[in-house]
Amino acid sequence: MQDSSAIDWNEVWKEREKEKRAQDECASCAARWSDPARCRKFDHMVKEDNWRDARERISAMKIDPDSRVLDIGAGPGTLAIPLSGMVRHVTAVEPSSGMLECLHNNIRDSEIHNITTIQKTWEDVDIQRDLNPPYDVVVASYSLGVPDLRDAIEKMDAVSRKYVYIFWFADLVSPRHRQYLEIWEELFGEQPATNRTPNIIFNLLYQMGVSANVEISRADRTISFSSFDEAVDDQREVLHLKEERQIAVLKKHLQKTLQCENGQYFMKMQSSQAKIWWEKEG
Repeated sequence: MQDSSAIDWNEVWKEREKEKRAQDECASCAARWSDPARCRKFDHMVKEDNWRDARERISAMKIDPDSRVLDIGAGPGTLAIPLSGMVRHVTAVEPSSGMLECLHNNIRDSEIHNITTIQKTWEDVDIQRDLNPPYDVVVASYSLGVPDLRDAIEKMDAVSRKYVYIFWFADLVSPRHRQYLEIWEELFGEQPATNRTPNIIFNLLYQMGVSANVEISRADRTISFSSFDEAVDDQREVLHLKEERQIAVLKKHLQKTLQCENGQYFMKMQSSQAKIWWEKEG
């Protein structure tokens, strides 16, 4: 067995990112959310029950009314919008124009005046030119689709005065893979790859000398569709299916697994989430 201390965990991350991009033309976060309609659907989902899921995530963070927060990969304002009513200021970094449009609409509709937006990937953000550090809290919530993890973490740590939070997937396989384990081999002719990126993040932090905390919790999520055809189209895009044979397999699976109520179709998903965080010394 290889000694984990001898592994360059940043290189492991880089290889995983290369593999994902080679297999999936929409692997990068910015590319994945280039479709405005998909962004609007996601925006609608995160606002359900008064931003319930986001507020649960925020409750796990140490903030106060005087906090200045940097939200990396803010999306439509999943954390930034509810955070804006709890803290002094939020700086939201988001590269996708579709997501940024939703975020600006949410800021306007809620008459919010303490959110600043930056349309860039985290790796392209210049600390001196684009930001106004230090921030009391720096958070990346399911948004670390970065090519170089060490660089991303060093930059997060550099602009934080108190706390850094990373929310990430904690399952051995991604929620998407878990949902389709039963038919994955039939769809793609191979077993789904395991996904242990929380271990990569934690092990890299240890190699960097960062004493991070890790907490694992279960997350339940329900996706709704107005029709069966909408569900098929949505999941076909999620899985990047192109062959009629694959779509037929997907339809058969969804007919068996989707729940229907009052003309709406619901997909229930379970996953585990990791909260990885550390407090700055001094």
